[in-house]
Amino acid sequence: MSHAWYKLGIMTDGLQVATPAGASELAVRTEARRAAQTAGRSAAQRSALGQFFTPAPIASLLAGMFDPPVGPARVLDPGAGVGSLAAALVDRAVVEEWGGGLDVTAVEVDGDLVGALTETLRECAQVSSSITARVVSADFVEWACQRLEGGLFAPYDGGFDLAILNPPYQKLATSSAVRRMLSGAGIEVTNLYAAFVALALGLLNPGGQLVAITPRSFCNGPYFRAFRRELLKDSALRRVHLFEARDKAFRDTGVLQENVVVHLVKGAPQAAVTISTSLGSGEEDVHEERVPFSRVVRPDDPDAFIRIVSGDPAVAAATRIAGLECSLPGTGAAVSTGRVVDFRVRQHLRESVTGGTVPLLYPHHLRAGRVRLEGPRRKKPAALAVNSTTRRMLLPAGNYVLVKRFSSKEERRRIVAAVLEIGDLGFAEVAVENHVNVFHRDGTGLPLDLAWGIAAYLNTTVVDTFFRQFNGHTQVNATDLRSLNYPTMGQLETLGAAAKETEHTQAAIDALFDRYVPASGEDQ
Repeated sequence: MSHAWYKLGIMTDGLQVATPAGASELAVRTEARRAAQTAGRSAAQRSALGQFFTPAPIASLLAGMFDPPVGPARVLDPGAGVGSLAAALVDRAVVEEWGGGLDVTAVEVDGDLVGALTETLRECAQVSSSITARVVSADFVEWACQRLEGGLFAPYDGGFDLAILNPPYQKLATSSAVRRMLSGAGIEVTNLYAAFVALALGLLNPGGQLVAITPRSFCNGPYFRAFRRELLKDSALRRVHLFEARDKAFRDTGVLQENVVVHLVKGAPQAAVTISTSLGSGEEDVHEERVPFSRVVRPDDPDAFIRIVSGDPAVAAATRIAGLECSLPGTGAAVSTGRVVDFRVRQHLRESVTGGTVPLLYPHHLRAGRVRLEGPRRKKPAALAVNSTTRRMLLPAGNYVLVKRFSSKEERRRIVAAVLEIGDLGFAEVAVENHVNVFHRDGTGLPLDLAWGIAAYLNTTVVDTFFRQFNGHTQVNATDLRSLNYPTMGQLETLGAAAKETEHTQAAIDALFDRYVPASGEDQ
């Protein structure tokens, strides 16, 4: 039997990357089961359980991130699917001749997958006499919560030493039974993938290792703040792997989610972190580097954003932003989400701007750095009626910076900012929809040069490069914008005075930023 699945790359710190060339018989058969299950299920069926089965190269990438255990290791594979991750880990243990053996527990809720999973684990056990494996047909959240609740790991003795997982991705409603069950176990999360990671960590022995591929969304934003804090408090972040292309890792399922792989060690002291990147399919060359943990999670960051800084441009951007002197309040500005949630005020929406209404601004009104009402008609209302219900949602006419909360796939930048000047709309008030963030001063407009300066700064390549280090999706929250460092108010006003007279191109904006906001240590 061939075990040439792993191509051991010229890597440091133990990270190994697999390619399909010379795949083992176990890997080939497991991948065939995965492909069959993927092809045999509709997108709706997979979505109902948040299922995205792990392709063999990605499974091998995850298996390659563990430090080899000393002695026998109990392995947990929650949401195991057809067993791709367990098989990849067994393959690695056999290739590298891990002496202690593996005892695998694979938990899967989908009864239609249990047969394929059982067959994969049976083949895993046949590869070596040191491999044992079992299937637990159960809901992992319920199964894990029961064990954590009593501090027990029955029916098996002790906890786990290795956890490898590609958890389901599914939002959790506050009122859901799963959310209540998790709360009872002391876990507060908003998505099922975070619940799986938290539970798996809870089931690990001290010193146990966890490797998981998840959406990158947990790295920033308020919804995952508690999860990040607990994660970093209870474990050491050893490795992070980022896929540069969103459509490669799970290409045969049509997933466009930006994914990240993390390697955590429970209860270990935090040291430097290995950051690695590849295109996305798991079959390419991998670039990696060791960085201080303080570059990944800033010691002074109360939100504990996880910033993935890799490569010279990213390091340069992080260094440049770190050298800026102000937080947002220091600039004299604040940022909030637009006050109008359109589906909640349907009866107050109007098709055109007439008497008794004000313009209602949506993301499509932000074009080429300005706010423009004219242009192609969209299937959105144009105005909001002014009355006692909507009055609190309005802003007085003024100079504002508007930022799209969601950037489209056609846009090169994650942050798309535009200036609304006081006379642009010809109305005494304006309404801003909830998919737009607004920079203001105490709920009113900003000085004109400051508004232009903030917009120019946010539209720079430096900010875009830096923002991508902690934001793994197309959403731009007000919290993200508050977390940035900013130039001083004087620098922003000088930048803005020049920007409002300059052609709105990327090269021009970047040149103005370099001129009026010099890097730390440079003379202006």
